[in-house]
Amino acid sequence: MTLLEGRKEAPRRRSEALAPYRDQAFMASSQAVAGLGNMVFSLITARLLAPGSFAQFTSFLALYLLLSMPGSAISAVASLRPAHIARARSVLLKLGVAAGIVLAIGAPFIGPLLRLPVAMVVVLGLSGPALGILPLERGRLYGVNGYTRLAASLVAEPAIRLLIGVVLTFMLGAVGGALAVIVAGYAALEVARGRGWWASTRTTPAVIALPNGPAVAESLEVQRTRRVTTWTALAFLALVIVQNQDLLIANRMLAPFQAGQFAVISVLGGLSAFATMTVPLVLLPRAAGGQKGGLAPALAITALIGAAIVTVVAAAPGGLIDLLFGARYRGVAGIVVPYVAAMALLGVTRVLVAHRCATGAGRSSLALVAAAVVAQTSFILAFGHSTRSVALSTVAAVTALTVTLGAAETARTDAVRQRLLQLKRVDIRARLRTLPRGVLIAAAVGIAVRVVIPRGLWLDEATSVDQARMSFGGMITNLRTTDVHPPLYFSVLWATIRVFGSSEFAVRLPSIVAGVVTIPLLYLLGREAYDRRTGLMAAAAGSVAPIMVWYSQEARMYSLLMMFGVLALWAQVRIVRRGAGERWPWVVYAAASIGLVWTQYFGALQIVVQQLAFLAVIWVRHRRHEPVRQLALGWLVSAGVIVVFLLPLVPFAHQQFMVNQTAGKGFGGPQQVGSAASVGGNAINIYAALANVIWAVWGYHSTEVMVFLAALWPLGMLFSLVLLGRRPSKVTSLLVASVLGPGLVMFALGTVKRDLFDIRYLSTAVPVLTILIARLVTAVPRRALTIGLAGTVLIGSFVFGLEDQQYNGANPRTYDFRGALALVNSRAQAGDVVYYDPQDLREVVQYYAPDITLTPLTAASASIKAARRTHHVFIIASPILMNGVADADTLSHELVAWKADKGKLVLHRDLPNVEVWEFQ
Repeated sequence: MTLLEGRKEAPRRRSEALAPYRDQAFMASSQAVAGLGNMVFSLITARLLAPGSFAQFTSFLALYLLLSMPGSAISAVASLRPAHIARARSVLLKLGVAAGIVLAIGAPFIGPLLRLPVAMVVVLGLSGPALGILPLERGRLYGVNGYTRLAASLVAEPAIRLLIGVVLTFMLGAVGGALAVIVAGYAALEVARGRGWWASTRTTPAVIALPNGPAVAESLEVQRTRRVTTWTALAFLALVIVQNQDLLIANRMLAPFQAGQFAVISVLGGLSAFATMTVPLVLLPRAAGGQKGGLAPALAITALIGAAIVTVVAAAPGGLIDLLFGARYRGVAGIVVPYVAAMALLGVTRVLVAHRCATGAGRSSLALVAAAVVAQTSFILAFGHSTRSVALSTVAAVTALTVTLGAAETARTDAVRQRLLQLKRVDIRARLRTLPRGVLIAAAVGIAVRVVIPRGLWLDEATSVDQARMSFGGMITNLRTTDVHPPLYFSVLWATIRVFGSSEFAVRLPSIVAGVVTIPLLYLLGREAYDRRTGLMAAAAGSVAPIMVWYSQEARMYSLLMMFGVLALWAQVRIVRRGAGERWPWVVYAAASIGLVWTQYFGALQIVVQQLAFLAVIWVRHRRHEPVRQLALGWLVSAGVIVVFLLPLVPFAHQQFMVNQTAGKGFGGPQQVGSAASVGGNAINIYAALANVIWAVWGYHSTEVMVFLAALWPLGMLFSLVLLGRRPSKVTSLLVASVLGPGLVMFALGTVKRDLFDIRYLSTAVPVLTILIARLVTAVPRRALTIGLAGTVLIGSFVFGLEDQQYNGANPRTYDFRGALALVNSRAQAGDVVYYDPQDLREVVQYYAPDITLTPLTAASASIKAARRTHHVFIIASPILMNGVADADTLSHELVAWKADKGKLVLHRDLPNVEVWEFQ
């Protein structure tokens, strides 16, 4: 090939590679215009019709789509064999006429059954002749790449609906709107078949690969096409049932106004599902013809469109509903975002089903979709007694179906298949033996350290247990209206309690497991980022790192947050260093990133840092003229998936924020850790930042120990100067940014609300700091002996810090509620009264003393005088947890009142951060 020919060939290859993206984008744009037109028509009908009539109209649309569902299979057949549709026209026309006659005759019986007017069923019958012919003609256009005429047909349908539909709806009500839908369908059919300006189009048939030999090739091609057609028809029929049966059942089961509310949700969700309808049909003939590279563009276009729609809806769901449908439907604002996101996922599902059916996995795809139909129906019939429960049933079914299909399709790739075959041949013990012995020892040490928990539950842990003991729906409602955290950890704890009970060890089991799993993950990240030696040092340090052990022993979400943070960083480093061709690291990265925010909202800070890192890598490689297409595509798809799965949290978090703002607490909740642990007290300054660094590395300690550690800051400056003399690697820059980025943001937020600047909310930085320290120990010294000594000093300092943190009673974050309430349990008798202060202690005192009558001290004023004269009275208080001066004044006032009333102080016990008084 000459140089000139090479220059001409390169743009041609680039054009061929971009062709699937151009075709998908063009058809998706046309579908978006059509969807916008249909949306406008639905909005107009929502304004013109009463809620009950609008519910009938949307049910008619669902029935129309349900009857049109075989059209997906018909379009698939025509796209695969566009030259063989002549005979199908007459057959479909006869079947359509017969179906219309049946509907017209059965209208008096079908209408009452579905709670629809009889005239509306008759109008539906008029659509029969076009129901098969329209998808046939459109499928032929897909097969010959006739996208211009196809786009004209798509746009013509909503145009005609708007042109005549408004008048007919105003004159005839819901029946008039239904009639406009039917007329528009016939107009779209005429455009698809007719001639005009839209007839100028490409008509190159999609290439279908055939085996050698004309007769054998034709026979095999026909058989293959029939199989593809059969499974595609059945699978797409099941998908339409998933999309529409909830509306039909809601219209039947719910009251008219609730049915109208669900119709509003369905319209918005239908917009999300309708916007990507063309994508699988463009993909289908390409995939069936053996052309590779079509799945990625289809998934990318579908994900971007779905994410865009969900983002628009999530920005202001209540305002959007007010604007589009009226304030009377505002009650569904809380559920509309998850439902629209589920319909966006349904678009992804259609793409996966189309690709799997076209490439020989149609039977398994149909089985999975059919299972989703059954699950959705069961959920709705069992729990669908309200608009919200019907919508959530669909969200659950669609999400499960998408995840299952995605996992099944991923498992079909050659790399994954080979991996699975290898796993079948190697048992788990052999797999474990491939890990370095040092990692296994570190994990064993980590387990031993984490199961020895010297302290009892404290306030936040008891709150978690109290919430997890509720019903699942009650727990979610409680989180939404009283808490500030996302629901993932609480869902795990909810399941754990039902399996293992609610003992101290059982409720801490999820955190223990996450903490132990983080140890080998530290090795993997250290090895991937640097080398095997750094990974081993990081795993050894992580097994006894004080703050990692502390939160591995706490029934809260921070250990899980650390695990997800390490996993996300490991996946990103692997992608960047080993190339973006492997799919499963992308899956791990997206799943871990989603888990970060579903566990703790501030986990989003690490996601932002990692997204910026991806952008930086892409930009640098592009400037160096290195290939970045695969990396950029993987980044876009993973970012889209992350956005789709995080959007359902937006209304949840917004309601939590509004509830806490109304209560005057803000989105940080009350400060419950005390200020004594901080070198700088409650002020935001450099000393507060230094305190958090000390906590992250050496754990929580008494004020005296913290002052001593803070005095070692010149040593930290010395190490910093040593590091400045070394040129940091790119991966080091990423890890440092993962620490500094969230830290600076939280420092800034702390100037507004002091409680937010706390190592708990920065716990993703703790394992990263462990990696960086391990790298410092293994990279700066040059001799093996020096490295060993440095590692020994590091591990030794962690062990000493761990011992002081766990067993020093002066640790401001150790609360002995277990000991205090055990003391009260041993001394209290029938008729005695127990008061506690502050009120936030309710859950923890109920956990340890469920059979004793407990009363908040601030609520005791009405009975306190009588109690002083007739009972032994116990007062349990934690001054460090008191929310301001009011609680302290209440406690002080009551203690003075007891002495003034000649109450005899029988007992005063000062336990770690808890005090107990007994008066007679």
